[in-house]
Amino acid sequence: MRIAFTTLGCRLNQFETEGMSHRVRTGLPEASVVDWNTAADVYVINSCAVTGRAEQKCRQLARAVKRSRPESRVVVVGCYPQLGTERLAGFPEIDAILGNEEKRRIEEYLPAVLAGEPVRAVGRFRRGQAMAAEWIEEFGTHSRATVKVQEGCDMRCSFCAIWRARGPSRSRPPREVVEQVQRLAAAGYEEVVLAGVHLGHYGRDLERPTDLHDLLDMLLELVDERVRIRLSSIDPSEVDEALVRRLVEDPRLCRYLHLPLQSGSDSVLRRMRRAYDVQTYARLVRALANADPDFGLGADLIVGFPGETETEFEETLALLEELPVRFFHVFRYSDREATAAQRMGPKVPGAVAAQRSERLRRLGQRKKQEFLARHVGRVYDAVIEAEGEDPDGPRTALLDDYTDVRVDEGIPRRRVRVRVDAVVEGQALGRVVVASAGACHSGEAA
Repeated sequence: MRIAFTTLGCRLNQFETEGMSHRVRTGLPEASVVDWNTAADVYVINSCAVTGRAEQKCRQLARAVKRSRPESRVVVVGCYPQLGTERLAGFPEIDAILGNEEKRRIEEYLPAVLAGEPVRAVGRFRRGQAMAAEWIEEFGTHSRATVKVQEGCDMRCSFCAIWRARGPSRSRPPREVVEQVQRLAAAGYEEVVLAGVHLGHYGRDLERPTDLHDLLDMLLELVDERVRIRLSSIDPSEVDEALVRRLVEDPRLCRYLHLPLQSGSDSVLRRMRRAYDVQTYARLVRALANADPDFGLGADLIVGFPGETETEFEETLALLEELPVRFFHVFRYSDREATAAQRMGPKVPGAVAAQRSERLRRLGQRKKQEFLARHVGRVYDAVIEAEGEDPDGPRTALLDDYTDVRVDEGIPRRRVRVRVDAVVEGQALGRVVVASAGACHSGEAA
């Protein structure tokens, strides 16, 4: 039995795909995991449902597989089945669907899938259930590994259906997290990203409640000091002064935060039911920039939210022009079934939303270019990204502040010190000056 996996969407899905691959290898001795682009008996799509476009891409992938290998079986797992069970069951190119909890036992369902049985397994979440234990030994071809430490969300943002797709907030016990990171460190990974649906809620649900600070303390004490730690997206309302201070001061913690803004208009934020206002967000970003002017900051942004006026959009544009946010992730609003926003109006015309998206992207490109220019002539801690087909070809080095630097050396996956020499057409160019690096402060003048 040959099984191929592919992943759509977030870092949690990437981790969970590796978890499924691990379970297949250990739980089905007769199965082998093969590359997505090779011949397989079963193709598993770990889906995303954050937007309508993500769902469309999932269906397109399934159709493409059936066109090229009609005898194969296509399984869609994850958030899309969780939210659209009946819709997915009606597509002839999809042979089986598994929900987010069921995909964590994929090895139990695959024999039935291969036998041609119509597998439809999507369960409901229940309050108080523990987070499933998932283990990975590697992270595909990636140079950096993601570890899921938290799952689910108790928020009810008006535009979001992920709380239905992922269930209530629950956390992985800290000792399991430490053991998982230790395994990845032993496998040679020198950067680990801590990820969650709502990372700032980590530990609240555990029998012995804890928090993100305690988890970081344990990781920094018990994991090989060569491993640096990065936080994935975290809600602005959950970043306190102590976290700001340790991110700036501890050389093993990456100097980058992704802080979802969504809108720079208070009236839109209220309609979105976000847990902060513009002033709170701006105060946090300025505090980070004041503590470290070279700190990397990114933001998610939604344009075309129902009722968004030109004035409200201009408020977003003006705020981002002024704040030191350098990495923009811009999304056009997409109705999600059974959300409060779906019932809101008036809807913003698609052409207007597209024009607003383009204006934000252009601003983001300019601000990123300005940020990159600050790096020239300085040396940074970096991780060489996954090797390409050419073992001696150029690589991308990811700095701790989330800047990509193109380097010429064919260096394998490891932490290094990189000097940035120039920025050309939005791409930082540099060279490796130290072929291995331990914990160290970045941004030193060369």
